[in-house]
Amino acid sequence: MLRELHAADRQAILGLAYTRERENLFLIGNAESAAAFSENRYFGAFDGNTLRAVSAWFGRFGSFVAAGEEASIPSVVDAALAEKVHIESVPMVQPRASVVVRQLRHRGMIPRVEHSSLFLELTRQAFRPQESAARPAREEDRDALVLLQRELHDRTGTAPITERERGKIMLEGAFVVEEDGHIAATATAGVRSRRYTQVVGVITDPQFRRRGFAAGCLSALCAQRFAEGKEAVFLFTEAQNTAAQAIYAKLGFTVIGEFLLAAYA
Repeated sequence: MLRELHAADRQAILGLAYTRERENLFLIGNAESAAAFSENRYFGAFDGNTLRAVSAWFGRFGSFVAAGEEASIPSVVDAALAEKVHIESVPMVQPRASVVVRQLRHRGMIPRVEHSSLFLELTRQAFRPQESAARPAREEDRDALVLLQRELHDRTGTAPITERERGKIMLEGAFVVEEDGHIAATATAGVRSRRYTQVVGVITDPQFRRRGFAAGCLSALCAQRFAEGKEAVFLFTEAQNTAAQAIYAKLGFTVIGEFLLAAYA
């Protein structure tokens, strides 16, 4: 049986997602949030009363993920498409990411670009803190962080900042370094589960690179999360980005898998 899921299904969604906690951080973090069912939509495949697979569309970002039994994932992808959700990206750990992208392709949705990245983990025991002048992000930093996000996604330019761009900035869990009155670098903890946190943005303004600012932001973020009791921090980075990998290795991150970001908009 296929159907859309609602607030009464939250525990079923989380029960399935927590069976593979590392892989399903986006799903867990959003399903546990206060806006879980006001901003997002979920679709489930059942065998009797047992939830076998779930897909989730996150309205704030237009991103789409799925979890559960691999054989059931195509059906929950189709269920979401039947409701005409507007999918802008699929950010998922492999190999289930390829299952989702393949089913979207089968239904005529061809990604504009696919970024295959390394999936990295930092455990509390392996963490090597770095000296840092990073501070928590504040509301007045929001527009500067939008511009850094544009830099990350190669969307530089002078176009006015939109309210949707501002709304995508997550200030809670973000750290920044200021230099000469500018936000020089940032790191953001996007989602979390009971044991883990996933970092979604480590960015340095090009004019401030190679000065340790990104490492400082990430170190401060990881220190905060470990102090809260998290066991590990995850992030992903492109395989050819050796400069970023050097920063992450310095803090103690190691590669544990692959991550796929398929962009449709």
